[in-house]
Amino acid sequence: MQARGVSQAQLAERAGIAVSRVNNYAQGNYRTMKPAHLLAIVTALGGKPANDSLLVQAYLYDLLPERCRGTVEIRVPGARESGKWEVPSKGLPEGFADAFRDLYVLCASNARVRQRTAQWVAIMRETSG
Repeated sequence: MQARGVSQAQLAERAGIAVSRVNNYAQGNYRTMKPAHLLAIVTALGGKPANDSLLVQAYLYDLLPERCRGTVEIRVPGARESGKWEVPSKGLPEGFADAFRDLYVLCASNARVRQRTAQWVAIMRETSG
């Protein structure tokens, strides 16, 4: 949505899905997404096939039971490996930058972790301001 400059309300309208459901998907409040909703969202965003494939990859990864994570690989041909993601680490000490990169990949790879990370960031912002 961010890459396309589309709000949740706009995506909901284009995909024919309730805004509340789009919000819950975006916040990671649902463990799984209805396949019809995934297709509607991918179609509504009208991205490049590679980007569409990455959305499907994330969807399939979220379906994996926790005990299968790390034992099953879901890959998009030609996509960058998650271990090679570009993580903003310029200016960080070397050891910390490596740990931060690992944490970033872990946080980005699981809907529940993404949600909890967002909550943690909100709490940190509240307490630091």
